[in-house]
Amino acid sequence: MSSVFIGMPVYNGEKFIEKAIESILNQTFSDWELLISDNASQDNTSHICMKYCCVDKRIQYVRQNDNIGAVNNFKFVLEKATGEYFMWAAADDEWDKEFIAACVISLEKNPKIGMAFSNIVNIDSFGRIIRSYPNFFDLSGDNSWKTVSRYVFSPEILGKANLTYSLFRLNLCIVAWNVCPLSAEWGSDMCFVLGALARGGLSIDDRVLFNKRVIRDTDTINRIDKIEILNPKNHMFPFADSFNYLKNNLHAVKGTKYYWLTMLAILIRVPRSFIIFISNIAKFWIRRIMGIVVTDKKKLRLDHE
Repeated sequence: MSSVFIGMPVYNGEKFIEKAIESILNQTFSDWELLISDNASQDNTSHICMKYCCVDKRIQYVRQNDNIGAVNNFKFVLEKATGEYFMWAAADDEWDKEFIAACVISLEKNPKIGMAFSNIVNIDSFGRIIRSYPNFFDLSGDNSWKTVSRYVFSPEILGKANLTYSLFRLNLCIVAWNVCPLSAEWGSDMCFVLGALARGGLSIDDRVLFNKRVIRDTDTINRIDKIEILNPKNHMFPFADSFNYLKNNLHAVKGTKYYWLTMLAILIRVPRSFIIFISNIAKFWIRRIMGIVVTDKKKLRLDHE
């Protein structure tokens, strides 16, 4: 039984999975086991994974007979987990060689902390950095009112969903999943993280040890399109999803002392979400009306030529 169990759900991951596996093989912390669950991929994923199973006995590969969906694939690897610590690994991400070691050290130094992570950057399809998170460390903290409050009030665009890929104490991860599992609903990953955070706290290493890949059709070898967030507070949960988002956040903290804090925090933020919703509708119609006016002017000019 290894102390760190890594679950990698994958579907049609042939493009990046070799880099993901290699970055795990290169970890300075060696007491890990990797289970790859292939969700009935239709590309070369199976061949690549089997190759690595022959290279390293710590790597196991399972192919699902049918596509069970992304959420069930995440659940599958969690249910197979053993050992003290657990982490999900996306098949298109990359980790610095010190990532697991830093997280394990952090959890061993802080027995009351339930999950550990590091600072992050986003990389594009070619591995180039396109976004950084300078204030990501602010989410770190013990299981306290301050930590939970800071997390719930943090704009959703500032990366808190990435904490799904933390190194968890396995028991905490199972509890959080049972309380608020991942689902197809908007923001379920952030609600799951809240469920763990509210019960175990979070430690973040300020070093950038995790590269979260953002795959875009517009990526080209000759151009780097960086992501810039000008006003984070205006990038939050969609108003149309606000009721379910509130409901799921409350599910996440049910049974903890943070229930009313979470309800108040989300409700305080709903009016801004509504204003953004109305503003976007107004902008849409203004652009459309202006487009019609411009088109009509062009048509009128052509008719008189």
